[in-house]
Amino acid sequence: MDTKLKKYRSYQRKWKIAGIALLFICAMANFFCGIITANISKHWNRDIIEAHSVYDTYEFKNSFAQALDEVILSEVYYRNESRISSGELIDREELLTDFKRYYGIKEGIITGNTSINETFDGLITHGSIPNSLKHNFDEYKELVESRLPLYRKMYIQNQLDDFKSSIRYLNGMTNFLYFVEDSSGNVVAGNTTRGEMSNIDRTIVLSSGFSSDKIGVMGYTSNNSIMETSDYKIYAGIREPFVYGDAFYTLGQEYVFAKAGLPILFGVFTASTIIIIFCLVYLIRVAGQSEKGGKVTYLAVDKIYNEIHFLLVIGLTTFAVFFGVAILTSILNETAIFWAYIFNTILGIIYICDIAAIISYIMSVSRQIKGKIFLRNTWVSVTIRRMSELFTGKTFRGWMIFVMLSYGLGNCVIMGFIIFAAQMGYYFICFLCVLGLFLFNAFCMYLFLRALRSLKRIMISARETSKGNLQYKLNLEEISPSFSNFAMDIANIQDGLKNSVEDAVKGERMKTELITNVSHDLKTPLTSIISYVDLLRSLSLENKVASQYVEILYEKSYRLKQLIEDLIEASKVSSGNITVSKMRIDYRQITLQAIGELEEKIEAAGLEVKVSCLEPLYISADGRHLWRILENLVSNAVKYSMPDSRVYIDIFQAEGRGILVMKNISATPIDFDETRLTDRFVRGDASRTTEGSGLGLSIAQSLAEAQGGTFGIKVDGDLFKAIVSMPLWEDGEEIFAEDEVEMQ
Repeated sequence: MDTKLKKYRSYQRKWKIAGIALLFICAMANFFCGIITANISKHWNRDIIEAHSVYDTYEFKNSFAQALDEVILSEVYYRNESRISSGELIDREELLTDFKRYYGIKEGIITGNTSINETFDGLITHGSIPNSLKHNFDEYKELVESRLPLYRKMYIQNQLDDFKSSIRYLNGMTNFLYFVEDSSGNVVAGNTTRGEMSNIDRTIVLSSGFSSDKIGVMGYTSNNSIMETSDYKIYAGIREPFVYGDAFYTLGQEYVFAKAGLPILFGVFTASTIIIIFCLVYLIRVAGQSEKGGKVTYLAVDKIYNEIHFLLVIGLTTFAVFFGVAILTSILNETAIFWAYIFNTILGIIYICDIAAIISYIMSVSRQIKGKIFLRNTWVSVTIRRMSELFTGKTFRGWMIFVMLSYGLGNCVIMGFIIFAAQMGYYFICFLCVLGLFLFNAFCMYLFLRALRSLKRIMISARETSKGNLQYKLNLEEISPSFSNFAMDIANIQDGLKNSVEDAVKGERMKTELITNVSHDLKTPLTSIISYVDLLRSLSLENKVASQYVEILYEKSYRLKQLIEDLIEASKVSSGNITVSKMRIDYRQITLQAIGELEEKIEAAGLEVKVSCLEPLYISADGRHLWRILENLVSNAVKYSMPDSRVYIDIFQAEGRGILVMKNISATPIDFDETRLTDRFVRGDASRTTEGSGLGLSIAQSLAEAQGGTFGIKVDGDLFKAIVSMPLWEDGEEIFAEDEVEMQ
């Protein structure tokens, strides 16, 4: 037993949930590894893998080249603020081009016949200006005289801002070292000395005639043209190792962190991938089963055609890839941390949804392969099966559609040949096509009439079945293929009904025979018991206790005798093994006789019976069976009525029937369904402490129906009402003397 439990433990639901949870945890681990690696790759590219140190990376060389450009710009080009403020460094062509572009001035006759003076505050005219452009010339002149000087000042201010920005940038450098020499070899600027620079290995020397690059940043600088026209020489280098205080130090720390983190990320990714593969294999193995080799349980997703399911997964994956790449690009380019968090969350949701869809598809395929329905659950196979059903008649609607389309297409094809032959003058072929059209339609009419005959035979078979004639046989060989399945279903219904009826009749007969045989077998020993009890009663027993026991035996034996007789009678009534001899009977008189017969019991129960019927009412019934019905009703009233109450019996005529209504108040609450009282062995006394077998009302109902009457019960609170309806006596029927009715 323990071995079996261990064998199927892996198929338990909790282990499946654990496997899915572990798979998604590892998938999220891979997701975070990918995000971190993408950020590292975006910042360092392939340098983080190929570079041996931070000095070999593009980021370092680009940062060093930027610092070198700032030196060239501030110390070689600008030099000091006085040169900038004097306008010495203004590029006249650049200034005028920017000015014209800023104010939307286009080149033309006016600009071609004029020039701007050296002080940038007036125009010099070289030719004549047409009168039609005089107004435009005045506007242009006003613009140059009033706006260009201001624009020149703004241009100079921009240069000053660039100069100050470069100085601030260089003053913040602690790892970037440099100094500048003039043509005489004098140091004019810098943050280090020749002696300190001579101790640095990674250096660069820039001048108009000589350059030395031990760092490899010459291709990254953008201000080399300034050095070519200058007589200055720049010496620059980098501390090794970096010291705290500037962007180079931060860059070095980031490089160390990224270089050390890559192996960890790769290890986590590899381990997570192995666990994902293990979990996936496990889930494929246990998918859809609660034990090894057990029944496969399918999910709603398994109803999707496999091709459609596959395309949906591929579509979702493609969307996730493109959308994910777009979001990842936004994450890598976005500087705001808030939006980076938002985009990462969205990307994670897309990733999890995509993983869930892929796993769901793989599990669905696994379940279908285990259940051997994978190929059957494809759109192609389903389409082929449905198309084949059109030719076999399994689908009536599809068969009829196929037949109608074939009939219409056939007529269209033949008519097309007729029209073509008539236009081409092939009258003999045209005549043959007309003959073929007539024969084709005649053949189709024959098949149609044959199908109608088949439908008529099926309808006759269904009608005979509805009448209860289960012996009617439908010849399936005479049915056309279009209705063959329909006819087979009708034949199966007939066989099923016939078998059901035979089984029901057989079961009822067996129950009746069992009750009858057992009852007869019980009567023989019971008769002996009653006889000996009567002998004991006739003796004068001195022992009073023995006398009481004999009286109890007498009472119970007669009660058992009555129960056996009721069983026999119920068996006969239910099987229809009774004879009914109808005669004219006075409903009022026979009711009074039944009351008189049980008068002693009625008085002992303290009941008062009120009969309401002013004149005789003649009905057509069997006196012996009707007497039994009335006896059962009066006996029930005596047993179950509230003591010292009244029993009302109303006899009247309504709608051609004689109706008897007996009403009494129940001694105990009636808290059950009134329709159950006519079932066998159901008694009003649920505790079964009173006399009775629970068959009386059931026998009364069966006897009433056997005589063509009805028997019903209604309950209103504690009021019990029994209704017996019998057909009235009609003139011309044979009359029997009432005194010949045997009341038993």
